[in-house]
Amino acid sequence: MKHRQQRFEKVKELLFWIGAWVGSGRSGTLFFLSGIVTFATLGLIAGLNWPTTIACKSGSGGCYLLRFDKKTVILPQQFKNILAEYERNKNKSKRRK
Repeated sequence: MKHRQQRFEKVKELLFWIGAWVGSGRSGTLFFLSGIVTFATLGLIAGLNWPTTIACKSGSGGCYLLRFDKKTVILPQQFKNILAEYERNKNKSKRRK
């Protein structure tokens, strides 16, 4: 029981020290800014990976590199092929009607 109480006191001291460090001037600002940068980066990565397909300007840009499933990225050289296939399918559906 005594060991558990000592461990609790150490954790409590550590939490108070962290709270004082975060609340003191520059260290608190640094902590706050690092949190903003972390969540902004996570938001960017999630935003790029949420859509099922996404168009990127090049295969070496950040849009392409941050994408987890690179098969769902449309690059500029693929755009003409996709548009031609869409037109063919559109014309086929008009002929059937």
